[in-house]
Amino acid sequence: MAEKTRIITVGRKYGSGGRIIARTVAEKLGLPFFDKDIITNAAKASGLCDSFMENFEQTPTSSMLYSLVMNTQHGGMFMNKPIELVAYEAQINAVRNAAAGGECVIVGRCADYILKDDYNVVSFFITASVDKRAQTVSQREGIDLREASIKMTKMDKVRASYYNYHAQTKWGASDSYEMCISTDHITNEQAAEIMIEYLRIRDGR
Repeated sequence: MAEKTRIITVGRKYGSGGRIIARTVAEKLGLPFFDKDIITNAAKASGLCDSFMENFEQTPTSSMLYSLVMNTQHGGMFMNKPIELVAYEAQINAVRNAAAGGECVIVGRCADYILKDDYNVVSFFITASVDKRAQTVSQREGIDLREASIKMTKMDKVRASYYNYHAQTKWGASDSYEMCISTDHITNEQAAEIMIEYLRIRDGR
C-alpha cells in the first residue's frame, strides 16, 4: 500500500501568531501554503462571491444553521441547494483539492478533520495567553487592548463553533491535536523550528 501524503494542518487562537508560524514552516520546507486561498478557491468553484464565503466562515455555526433553515424556507437557494450548504461543500472541496496537489500546509478550515482518513495528517495548534494575544492584536490592528480582547473573543468563538460542529474533536483541546504550542515565551520563528523538528523526528525525514 502506498504511503499516504503528509499534510500539515495548523489551528490557532486569534492573535497567537499561528498563521505566520504556519507560513514560516511552509517556506522553510518548500511547501505550498493555503489559508485565505481556500476561501477564494471555494468561492470560484461554487460560483459564490468571495465576500459571501468570507462572511460565511466568520458566522457562528448556530447563526449559520438558523440562516440555512430560514433561507430554505424563503427561497434562498443556489444550484437547488441552500446557499450556506453550497458554501460549506465548496470549502470542503477546496481543502481536498489543496491536499490532492501533494504535501502542503493548511491553516484552519477544519482541514485536520476533513483529511484525516485519506492523508497522513500532522495537526498542530498554536495558542498563547489572553494578555499576549491582546497585545499582539492591538499592535497589529491599531486598536486598544479592550477592542483587541473583544475581537479575540469573537473570532475564537466563531472558530470553535465552526470546528466543533463539523468535527468529532474539540477545537483547542490538547488531545485534539498531535502538538500544541504556546507562543508566550518563544518567537514565531522558534515555534516554526519546533514544529519542523517534530516533523523530522516523527516521520524520520
